[in-house]
Amino acid sequence: MNFSAPPEKILRDFEFRNLLMGIFLVLISIPLFRQPRAVFSVLLGVGLSLLLFQYLKRDGREIAARALAGVPHGKILRSFLVKYYLRLLVVGIFLGILFYLRLIHPVPLTLGLSVGVIQLFWTLLELGMRKILAQAR
Repeated sequence: MNFSAPPEKILRDFEFRNLLMGIFLVLISIPLFRQPRAVFSVLLGVGLSLLLFQYLKRDGREIAARALAGVPHGKILRSFLVKYYLRLLVVGIFLGILFYLRLIHPVPLTLGLSVGVIQLFWTLLELGMRKILAQAR
């Protein structure tokens, strides 16, 4: 990942790498878990992770635009938190129903939901290695 690129390019690269990591996790879960329910759980987790990242990105842009337009900080924060917690509630209810119906398994779901976190650690490791290698020269 090119960390000297403009922020939008870095964000697009991060999203693309999230997608690749998600595809990798789903493909690796097929022989690892060998159960359709578990593979579906990983797939659902990856899908939710990617979808919620898009919402967070959109909210970040909206916050920046509203701040530049002079909207008071408190109003921006309240608006963001209401939308964020409503979205969290909807996802929680959705997952609760799927758990109740025994359509998903918690461990593979957690693996799928972790795609963004795994990618973040991978990116930070890459950045750290670049700095270490640059100092060694």
